[in-house]
Amino acid sequence: MLKIKKMKLPDFLSPWLDRFYEPLEIDLLQILAHNPLEKKQIRTLLEQNHILKADNDFDLFLERALKRGVIKRLDDQQFEPEDFHVRYDFWALFEGWKDIPLEIKDKLNHWELNDYIESHAHTAKDLKAGKQRDPYKVCPEYVLLNEVEALFKQIPKFYLWPCNCRAMIGNCTKPKSTCIRFSDDKGIGWEISREKALDIVKDANKNGLMQNAELGLDKHGMITGALCNCCGDCCFPHQLSQKLNVQKYWPISRYLAQPPTQSCIKCGKCVKRCPFGIICQEKKIKGKKRMVPVIDAEQCRGCGICATGCPEGAIKMEQIGESLFEKKFKKSGASKNINH
Repeated sequence: MLKIKKMKLPDFLSPWLDRFYEPLEIDLLQILAHNPLEKKQIRTLLEQNHILKADNDFDLFLERALKRGVIKRLDDQQFEPEDFHVRYDFWALFEGWKDIPLEIKDKLNHWELNDYIESHAHTAKDLKAGKQRDPYKVCPEYVLLNEVEALFKQIPKFYLWPCNCRAMIGNCTKPKSTCIRFSDDKGIGWEISREKALDIVKDANKNGLMQNAELGLDKHGMITGALCNCCGDCCFPHQLSQKLNVQKYWPISRYLAQPPTQSCIKCGKCVKRCPFGIICQEKKIKGKKRMVPVIDAEQCRGCGICATGCPEGAIKMEQIGESLFEKKFKKSGASKNINH
């Protein structure tokens, strides 16, 4: 049984460790349980109980353990056990649930979600209280579809990843391969072109996914983070906002959907597309029955999904708040209103 404090491994998962770690990986973690070690030291200790065929086999084993989130490399080139949150993220994305019972799956997701909420609760509450956002902390904010193109002009590289929220929670059937990350330190994501990244975002929007930019600045003042295509059923930022009652601050809301114009044909697509169910249709009788969409402005988060789904462009998005990256958006030609 692994009892390594720095791994933050939940106790209820002990009987299921063989689903997450291979036997040699468990030996590796036991070796690193007390102190970080250099590569040569690890090999020597492993050889006391295991026969490794060649140096190359050991190198591949160690690199694989790094990619899989089993261990991490420190700045001094020593290695230590990785936080289990990192291992779970990789496992859920690329390895699947295998034969984990539903009860354990639910516990694991609850554990992961609670950690996310605890990690970001302070920042979310500060934003709601009106405190200024720290540009060097990655925060989520809704961006409109036309702003994504402007944002992407500021990003040099793009990496496609599955959505970890939908991979873990699994409350909907929306597409999973939709997360566009701007860095790939583990070398796991699929590097794609700017054009391909934009196509993926547009397709995600057609499928009713919101564009949530997880943005911050790195030490060089460059934009870092990711562009997530979120659903309201699985995604952690929306779970946090609901639990902490910070719906307009996590992700940050910058737009407000306006009442439909006269070009509205009462098709009801905006009602079906709204991820939060805050658009309804009211009956108005004037010669004949008509179902007029009504948007609850107090509950609207400004994701723009209703506007992009309107076949007549009858819903406009009014800007009510400025992004930390507003100047960059403006320089790239993003407008303040969007129809499609």
